[in-house]
Amino acid sequence: MNNILFNYLIKNYLKTIFIVVLIIYSFGLILNLFEEIEFFKESNANIFQPLILSSIYIPSLIIKLLPFIIFFSSMWFITKIKNNRDLLILKVYGYSNLKIFIILALTSFLLGWMILVIINPITSSMVMYYEKTKSQYSRDIDHLISFNKNGLWIKENLETGNRIITAEKPEKFDLINVSIFQFDNDNKLKTKIFAKKVNIKKKN
Repeated sequence: MNNILFNYLIKNYLKTIFIVVLIIYSFGLILNLFEEIEFFKESNANIFQPLILSSIYIPSLIIKLLPFIIFFSSMWFITKIKNNRDLLILKVYGYSNLKIFIILALTSFLLGWMILVIINPITSSMVMYYEKTKSQYSRDIDHLISFNKNGLWIKENLETGNRIITAEKPEKFDLINVSIFQFDNDNKLKTKIFAKKVNIKKKN
């Protein structure tokens, strides 16, 4: 019986987390989709491009919200088993509040580590694909600046072509670990510049 109750706790707790993630993913997809449609409305992009980019961008936001997702899922799960009398049955078979808390806490801890080790690298690659894809459709934008967990990205349209600048992070007037790529009007790479630090105080 104890194995059945243990499996019940784990299975239904993970199911609750999955439902919360699905709800947040759906809301995030809808809200971000409006922004992507606005971005692509004057481009020749495929009609499904905003949906695809939104769907691969939202998982990175979900990982950032993971502590809150775990918290609300736990509250929802505890409230649910309390209302349907399952908590009383668990206590009859020797599951105290502390024991239930430890089981849920260890499950959350292991789930968090699995996501950080397995899912997080995948979402980072998805965000990089998202940024690169959007930069391809931003030729009509003179300056495009994006700052996320992959660093700082700057795109400039010049008379002689395009310039893309990436940096690991900004520190006051310095950009750290900078890569500068200069393209001509045919999008052919002309120049590559790498630097550990770039000072931008004089705006050169």
